Amino acid sequence: MTTLETKPGARISRLRVPAREELSPAIATFFDRTEAAEGHVPNWLSAFALGGAGFTRLNDYLFPLLLGSPDSKAQLTLREREILATVVSVANRCSYCHALHVDGLGKVLGDHRLAHRIGLDHREVEELSDRERLLADLAVTITHTPGEVSDARIDELRAAGLSDEDVYEAVQIISIINATNRIAIALGVLPDAELFGAPSTND
Repeated sequence: MTTLETKPGARISRLRVPAREELSPAIATFFDRTEAAEGHVPNWLSAFALGGAGFTRLNDYLFPLLLGSPDSKAQLTLREREILATVVSVANRCSYCHALHVDGLGKVLGDHRLAHRIGLDHREVEELSDRERLLADLAVTITHTPGEVSDARIDELRAAGLSDEDVYEAVQIISIINATNRIAIALGVLPDAELFGAPSTND
């Protein structure tokens, strides 16, 4: 029978979760910084750390896309980036990433109720701008039927004020979140108690 591997107090992955002493110095330092900033190490980081150097490469690609990078010509807002991550996670029915990104979007918006409404169905949220709605629709299309992205769809995004660099970065965000969703789903990563306002059982 398949079981979820444990770290103290909770099962968080179907695979073995590396003990802290197994982590490379770079990953251990990253975990220390994360814990200092957030008060805990999110379960997805603990589970994905099994990849070692691959985990670092994944994060080196993922975080600049989610947070923005001064080296990028794209001008997507942090709000737009989190909307993309949330909508993709919902489309994939990834319970961990859904909870994680709705929480992150709520913090960016300063409005957790609005974030939850976007997570339920962005098409019903009148507060989204036309540009945000087009990006969210693009996220669903690339997630489910990428072959349906057309020249006309790209022209719509341009007409909404998005540069080609913006569109390319949006496509990358959508694609990498699809990848992390699938990893989290396959590993059965358990959502953190902190995402629901509950104290961690791992303390």
